[in-house]
Amino acid sequence: MVECLQVDCEAGRAMGCQTFCCRLLVRQDPGATLSEGGCNSSGRLIEKGADGYCMCLDRETYLCRIWAQRPSVCRGYDCNSDFLLQAALRYQFKNIVELARNAASAYIPKETYMLVPYKKTENSSGIGN
Repeated sequence: MVECLQVDCEAGRAMGCQTFCCRLLVRQDPGATLSEGGCNSSGRLIEKGADGYCMCLDRETYLCRIWAQRPSVCRGYDCNSDFLLQAALRYQFKNIVELARNAASAYIPKETYMLVPYKKTENSSGIGN
């Protein structure tokens, strides 16, 4: 087993991130397919629901239904390195376009950045969760 760090998504939601990462456009790797847990992909993008959230997001628990098999872009994503997190934590938004507009006009000094805590997990493959 390899100990890995991953963002604590529950802590992020408690901070007010509104699970913005699950509203981002997610491009799959060439040749990858997704058909588990009610998730589909049209072409190379993972589909979104009418609410703008990823089709793989469980709307009751706000957890990914395919966490162990999620696309590599999701595995490698760290919201703490995305400026959109800073905007999401400070401004209300209804969709990803509104969040991007808020972020484009926001001045948020780095010394005021808020970071979602990490938690340790065990992973037998050595790939971060």
